[in-house]
Amino acid sequence: MIVCRMLLTLEPLPELVDALVEAAKDDPLGAKRWKGREEPNHPDGWGYATLVEGSVREYRSKRAIWEDLEEVSYLKKVMRGPTLVHVRKTSISGTKEFLQNVQPVNVSNVVWVGYNGTIDPKSLEAPRPLKDLMERGLLADTAAVAWAVLENYSEDPYETAKGVYEWLKEAVPEDGGAAITFLDPLGKGGFAWLSKAGDPELSYYRLYILKGKKAVASSTVALKHGGEWVEAPNFGSL
Repeated sequence: MIVCRMLLTLEPLPELVDALVEAAKDDPLGAKRWKGREEPNHPDGWGYATLVEGSVREYRSKRAIWEDLEEVSYLKKVMRGPTLVHVRKTSISGTKEFLQNVQPVNVSNVVWVGYNGTIDPKSLEAPRPLKDLMERGLLADTAAVAWAVLENYSEDPYETAKGVYEWLKEAVPEDGGAAITFLDPLGKGGFAWLSKAGDPELSYYRLYILKGKKAVASSTVALKHGGEWVEAPNFGSL
């Protein structure tokens, strides 16, 4: 299980990065989902991919985003358009110490993927080297989820999102949920999410779209931003 918050925007909206920082630091929806068993925050690393004038800037760190404000300020300064940002909390024992588990994940230079959720292990398919690392506890299930996105990738982001959603319907266990965002080097992005449970899981996994903007985010990010957000459909493109 990966318990995360994320943001995908095709427009330069640095104020949403601020909202993500606040959501990472204090996640009341996460606190309800975890039923007080753990701290309601996301300290296990963060990262981003942003497209800037024909180039890509990628960053991943094991530091908590609220402890890495110099890099946060840099991201807000250079944002010009398509950007995917992710903050992480892991419940998979041992995986938080490895930088390769910080997201967004770059899959074969085709697509960046951000993931939050619970996937049935029997549904996780990936090339043997990735499976070996997962079985040894060095790689989180994000690697296999990202591989599933690649397998459904199309230059039409709506078709990618639709394929990912169909995969989620099979891969998410009963009483579980998951959300996925993706961005490609063409600047196209989309999302898919699914919850097979009611609250608090439903409120946690649900994604929201900022009204009038090309931006989608985790529920807590929308809550912290406080703007006019609408519930996202189960899949779509921006």
